[in-house]
Amino acid sequence: MPEQALRERIQDIPDPCSCATGVPLGIGEMGLIESVKQTDGQVTVRLHITSPMCMMAAYFMREIEQRLLQVDGVTTVNVEFDQELKWTPQDIEPGARQRLADKRITMLGGRLLPQDSANNRS
Repeated sequence: MPEQALRERIQDIPDPCSCATGVPLGIGEMGLIESVKQTDGQVTVRLHITSPMCMMAAYFMREIEQRLLQVDGVTTVNVEFDQELKWTPQDIEPGARQRLADKRITMLGGRLLPQDSANNRS
């Protein structure tokens, strides 16, 4: 299976932190997938993390392994994490960034504002 197809199988794994904001995004939309490489049935996925204190590494590893081990020809999956913290909010796909911004605009002090008030804010 081409590496792009493998990437597509994992890109919609939910990012728990974005889910907590009320705007669930997949790890692909978040820009967390640095690379997907395949050699002789062994797949290596390299992920960015958003914080040195990210506690979701085991979750991401489990989800990626479960999805990719279902693919014919994949025998092992290795997930590596970028310890250099190269990820920035600019890595989020533009449409997903806009959804996050729209959500922030409608929130004030933890209370949801009426949509017409939010649309008039600059």
